[in-house]
Amino acid sequence: MAAYTVEPAIFEMFPAFRRGVVVANGIDNTNTDPETVRLLAAAAANASAEPAKIEVWNEAYSTFGADPDKHTPSIRFLYQQIQKGKPPRSISKVVDLFNIISLRWIAPCGGDDLSALEGGDLLLGLARGDETFAPLFKPAAVEAPLPGEVIYYTPQTRRVLCRRWTWRNADFSKIAPATKAVAINVDMMMPPFTETDLESALGDLAGMLRRFCGGEVHTHVLKPATPSFSL
Repeated sequence: MAAYTVEPAIFEMFPAFRRGVVVANGIDNTNTDPETVRLLAAAAANASAEPAKIEVWNEAYSTFGADPDKHTPSIRFLYQQIQKGKPPRSISKVVDLFNIISLRWIAPCGGDDLSALEGGDLLLGLARGDETFAPLFKPAAVEAPLPGEVIYYTPQTRRVLCRRWTWRNADFSKIAPATKAVAINVDMMMPPFTETDLESALGDLAGMLRRFCGGEVHTHVLKPATPSFSL
């Protein structure tokens, strides 16, 4: 059975880090829903960032050697776009839902189609530099992460789903209308967040997935004491 793991090196560097994961199987991501479109617009209109929720990711990026001004953490980029009058557009029900959670909590969120993994494991860890990555909508533009970079990847194929923790997603695991199974990540640091905040965000996301997409939905929290679960 495939496993989802945060490698020990991540918690050694970032003991305050928690990754929430919502796994959903048998979902319906076809069509759009006017209610998720409305909720996304409302989340963007009401987004209000506490500086600490942005700064904690700038500091994390600097810790593993990335320049947050050059390779912007996803939540910082999303909030800056809203400030410029460029809120996220509706893409699909699942993508809308994790963007809603990201904006409500000012926390990085991202999702991947589990069928793309072909039964492989999922890991958040440090790159060796021999992994491969092709960015979203550029499947032919293959590159390698830098050694020591925080990456989200599959160890069996060494294909990277996301570079620099939350910076850029891969094309091969993108969520599409035909997607039936997903793993959605909600990342928080303690502080500025609390364990209760993360549980609330996961519950909110799981509830919306069941409402708008159906399927079987489960939530998990990865932390130093419980760094892994079975997919």
